[in-house]
Amino acid sequence: MMKPSSRIPPEIISYCDRYAEGLAELTTNRERIDVMKDLLPELLRDKQLFHRILHDLIERGEYPDLRYATMFDSEYILYTHPGHLFSLRMFIWKPGTYDPIHDHNSWGVIGPVIGHLEVINYRRIDNGSQEGHARLVETNRQTIQPGDTYFVLPLNDGIHKTGNPTAETIIQVSIYGEGQAKRDHINGFNLETNITYPIFAPKIKKKHLAMMALSCLDSQ
Repeated sequence: MMKPSSRIPPEIISYCDRYAEGLAELTTNRERIDVMKDLLPELLRDKQLFHRILHDLIERGEYPDLRYATMFDSEYILYTHPGHLFSLRMFIWKPGTYDPIHDHNSWGVIGPVIGHLEVINYRRIDNGSQEGHARLVETNRQTIQPGDTYFVLPLNDGIHKTGNPTAETIIQVSIYGEGQAKRDHINGFNLETNITYPIFAPKIKKKHLAMMALSCLDSQ
């Protein structure tokens, strides 16, 4: 259990303690997803809590911690389980904005607090033999209503793109499990060129750039 912090709302700690209890003894991604599909909607319906979180973020800037390095600019870390069992994240989508097509390192359950979230799912149709290349086909599109959920799976089983096709701002909440892929990034996919590329959190990206620069210095 995470130690209470004055910066984390007690409601978030309470929700996450329940998530930890529900997930603790499970061994398969399907079991974890099923549990969180039952538990997460209660948080998604708690609009007063998110109103307070956003108001305090604007007024005080203490929570969520804006210094925390995330994959996407619209991403906020609400809670990280101390045993790395899961993390709880908030995404804010401006009208017309989407993330790039990407995969995941873990299972996840996702849903909007407000707004109609569009999810575009893809299937990989190549055999993965050519590094840095992937051929994808779109399989379906879904619109997730406020309070409803959608799930993702790791790696090629969870390639998708999410975003906001509407004129209103969307608040999305996601819970992701412990990483199941031995890598420090997720993969992005370019549908037009069939190119894949790593997406790093800024802190990790800077370390990789430093490693590249150091390698060049060593070769001089």
